[in-house]
Amino acid sequence: MKKVCYILLIMFGSCEERTDWSLDGTDSGILVVDGSISNERTNHLVKLSLSNQFSNEGLQPATGATVIITDGQDNVPLTEIPAGSGFYYTPIFQAVIDKQYILYIAYQGAEYFAADQAEPVEPLTPIKIFPVTDTTRVIVPQGTSQRSLTKYIMSWSHTPYCQPADTCFAKYNFYDLQTVDVNELFKPNKDPVLFPPTTIIVRKKYSLSQLYREYLRSVLSETEWRGSSFDVQPGNIESNVSNGALGFFSVSMVDSDTTISF
Repeated sequence: MKKVCYILLIMFGSCEERTDWSLDGTDSGILVVDGSISNERTNHLVKLSLSNQFSNEGLQPATGATVIITDGQDNVPLTEIPAGSGFYYTPIFQAVIDKQYILYIAYQGAEYFAADQAEPVEPLTPIKIFPVTDTTRVIVPQGTSQRSLTKYIMSWSHTPYCQPADTCFAKYNFYDLQTVDVNELFKPNKDPVLFPPTTIIVRKKYSLSQLYREYLRSVLSETEWRGSSFDVQPGNIESNVSNGALGFFSVSMVDSDTTISF
């Protein structure tokens, strides 16, 4: 019995060893750009923030920047609303397909540029909704011959299936990047988004430029596609922003529709 106790003491006692990790803070304070414009006639948003090496602390807004979008002829200035938020909005306008748009940012003595040009968007195909049970439905996204991002926004707050404690709202993004990636084919399973009958479904399909496709591909490889047996080696996320900034500025054409589920 004494021999067994000694062995257990050695096994468990030898596993505890203090390790002091040296954390490199050089990845903090880098400008992060999240901006997009489209042919939708609206106030388009460009979000500016600063990177943080500690993910649980969130991102700090990059406030007080000068932000302009130009097509080489007309300049569209953006306004930070509310002040101090890092959210910069355009006046109401819409992008067109035959122009390249350049995002210009001046922030704390540095200048940043990003450019993108929209490609045509294929019209949405009929939505595919299937019953799971008598009171639940599911959408089966359909691929196309075009690289695209389709956003599904579902709301059933107006239905008797919505309980006071429920959110009664869901979002789902379907990426059709027109690539063959092993880590995408064998990505971890996700629970399907279920919703009740008479749910209002808004679809928005965004065309993707070649640069934007590569950016989304690198983001997905580090997030939603990670966790299978075929993970790729971690790497840097693609960006079209100059001067060492992170993120992306995109220009897309959008096709949208609204459906009420059966």
